[in-house]
Amino acid sequence: MEKVVIELLHLRGCPDCAEMIEMVKEIIEDLKDFSDKIELKLLDIFENNQRVVELGMYKCPALAINGTLQYIGAVPMKNELKSLVLFELSKVSG
Repeated sequence: MEKVVIELLHLRGCPDCAEMIEMVKEIIEDLKDFSDKIELKLLDIFENNQRVVELGMYKCPALAINGTLQYIGAVPMKNELKSLVLFELSKVSG
């Protein structure tokens, strides 16, 4: 089964990173009917260096969906990010 894979680059102690992690978790909770099709991977900036470089995540917070960098260095609006996740879900669900 295909999934929407959300990779979120974060730095411990970063308030923007914490806000973005919380927002993504809320979105996943909002979309709980699709929870089996969404996978969240939290990437610590210091522990996941290879993947960070592969994705081009040079500032945190950063977020990639299905390997495509969507946001870097800023926290998006929740409705904007949720719409993006729904769009990606339509590709794997439809």
